[in-house]
Amino acid sequence: MQTSSAPSVAPARRTLVVMGVSGSGKSNISLAVASHLGWRYIEADHFHPEANVERMRAGIPLSDDDRIQWLDSLIDEMRCVQVEGQGFVLACSALKQAYRDRLRAAVPGLQFVHLDVDHATALQRVGERPGHFMPTSLVASQFETLQRPEGEPHTLIVDASRSREEVVATVDQWLRRDGAEAEMAERTAFSSTAFDSANHAPTLTAEPIYGGRVAQWFDRVTDVMMAMLMAFMVVAVFCNVVARYAFGTGMAGVEELSRLAFVWLVFVGVASSMRRGELMRFSMIRDRLRPFVQRLADSISWLLVAGASLLSAWGAWHQVEFGWGNVSTVVGYPVVLAMVPILACMIALVVLALVQLVMLWRRPSLSAAAHANVTAD
Repeated sequence: MQTSSAPSVAPARRTLVVMGVSGSGKSNISLAVASHLGWRYIEADHFHPEANVERMRAGIPLSDDDRIQWLDSLIDEMRCVQVEGQGFVLACSALKQAYRDRLRAAVPGLQFVHLDVDHATALQRVGERPGHFMPTSLVASQFETLQRPEGEPHTLIVDASRSREEVVATVDQWLRRDGAEAEMAERTAFSSTAFDSANHAPTLTAEPIYGGRVAQWFDRVTDVMMAMLMAFMVVAVFCNVVARYAFGTGMAGVEELSRLAFVWLVFVGVASSMRRGELMRFSMIRDRLRPFVQRLADSISWLLVAGASLLSAWGAWHQVEFGWGNVSTVVGYPVVLAMVPILACMIALVVLALVQLVMLWRRPSLSAAAHANVTAD
């Protein structure tokens, strides 16, 4: 057994790629590890485009270009699982270092377990798999393509000829040790780490809803709006207090504008907090349920959130219609400006709740993945 690690990037906890040539037992080991740890099982074979499957059925090795779309699909899946707050075990050949580096770039600190197997054993195992699209003729090409991950960060090399129980126990022990190192590294580096509000904000109650560039854009826009609104309120109130003490009279309209800014601040903050998963929730009973019942409970919760937000948006729209053309008493701004943030916030909450609902059901469960074939490529 060989291990390696890099001090520059801490291992990403609850992430694992089980790699190796066809016949090394990736699916078997991955499913066993995922079941043991309670993590999501991802079968890379399920993400191959049909053209790739047909090429392998015909005994044609895949090129680097053939694998790009496949690797990007796996990256999207890994990120989605992380956004949902789950760990994952990905069964993927990842034969070349370039493929592994592409995955690491998407999930920094991604951990790998390489199942080391000899050519004869791999050939025998592939030949014993009836109905799979990977022919024995491609086993040799797998070994030719393989670049062993020796010396790569956060990588464990295991003898795949050992029993499944021994391999799973070895992987579990290694993950627990590496996970402890990751937690310590995260705590040590916290004060010096650049803050990214879209992907690295501390989770208060739940995992963020979706991620990526859209999330970064959404968070930056809402952060800038809240900062500007807060700054305006502080400056306006401060200047108004100074004017009262210095000149004996306040600034007309400051309180009215401050109330308007406060309404915007509250509802922009609600939408931003929901995206980040920072709204209050109670999950003590829910966490004691079986996984499928948890999914049903979560679905009902998000449906209720979407329904309540939709009703609030409908009410806000009626208020917009009612306030159209009316102006405030002192400053004279359109009264409808006070209802716009409520309407926008409620619409955003409806969209976020529906996105979360779809994400709950679009991923296959671990039990469904149990029927997957052994990973071919």
